[in-house]
Amino acid sequence: MDKKLNFFTVATMYIGVIMGAGFASGRECWQFFGIFGDNGYKGILITGIGFLVVSVMISYIAISTHTIQLGALISPVKSKLIYKLIENILAVIYYSMLIAMASAGGSLLNQILGLPQWVGGAIITALTLHTVLGSFSRMSSIFKKFVPILFSMCVLAIIIVLLTQNKVSESNLLINHNSSISWQRSSMLFLSYNCMGMMTVAGSCAVSAKSTKHAISGAILGVILLTVITLMLLTVLLINPGFSSNLNLPMVGWSEAINTKFGLLYAFVLMGAIYQTATSTYYGFSITINNTPMKKTILSIGAIVAFIAGLTDFKKIVAILYPTQGYIGCIILILVAVNFIKIIINKLNNFNCG
Repeated sequence: MDKKLNFFTVATMYIGVIMGAGFASGRECWQFFGIFGDNGYKGILITGIGFLVVSVMISYIAISTHTIQLGALISPVKSKLIYKLIENILAVIYYSMLIAMASAGGSLLNQILGLPQWVGGAIITALTLHTVLGSFSRMSSIFKKFVPILFSMCVLAIIIVLLTQNKVSESNLLINHNSSISWQRSSMLFLSYNCMGMMTVAGSCAVSAKSTKHAISGAILGVILLTVITLMLLTVLLINPGFSSNLNLPMVGWSEAINTKFGLLYAFVLMGAIYQTATSTYYGFSITINNTPMKKTILSIGAIVAFIAGLTDFKKIVAILYPTQGYIGCIILILVAVNFIKIIINKLNNFNCG
């Protein structure tokens, strides 16, 4: 890969892969943090620190090993069998995210324009396939241009809602605290689930950055901005927990509360966020497939199947699929940490021997 990404582009890649459909819509924030009321703020801060640590570890491993292969980034044991096992598990997870994003695209256009579920799903699937069949350079170029727009729109919507909407009296009483897990565990699931989607992009950014300094500083900037906007987003959702919890896409509802036209504008920007998530995760799926003449055919057939499977309720997908992936992600993060420590120890030993 060409080493041409500066720290700003790296930051936009991090924001783009995490600030996707579930995030910008407010659905993820509500599912993992909002239901815990004010404790959600603690969870977000813990998650922000976690993202920072993981991004630095992945970047360091990728730079040290000169690879973006998922097995090598994750496994502390050098084994082709283990590498393949890890890549297959992640391939299934990355593939399932295209299903979720096709569903999200369908839900969005259905909620805003009343269009059939399949229309939005087809648009997201087609755009994603077109981008992934290109290259990482194509994806980074698109992210660099669109992410600042998405980030600015999300911040603008949040600020306007905070300035114009009054908090419901005793709003915390409206929150369902009967969750089967604690806010601490929910935060870890959010971290591990999102980190799995982030790994391929983090590794690719690290080896494509102009320097190690650009790779690490870009990762840190991206994580800090994401943490700040998540805290702001939770504040909006807690203005009226009942309203936020009842919508598939809470921020679209809050944007419509400001102004119908603004709500429509936010919805179309959110469509771009859905495309971002679908693209980054399907790219992760694509790099687990060997570069053979059949690769494009496999990706095309896979996209069609994902589109069909995505004709379901996005709210249910978030509630079931994301936490499940989070538990798997916890194991993956432990392996990454062990691999990182192993590389550090080996470098120290080589230094001492020298």
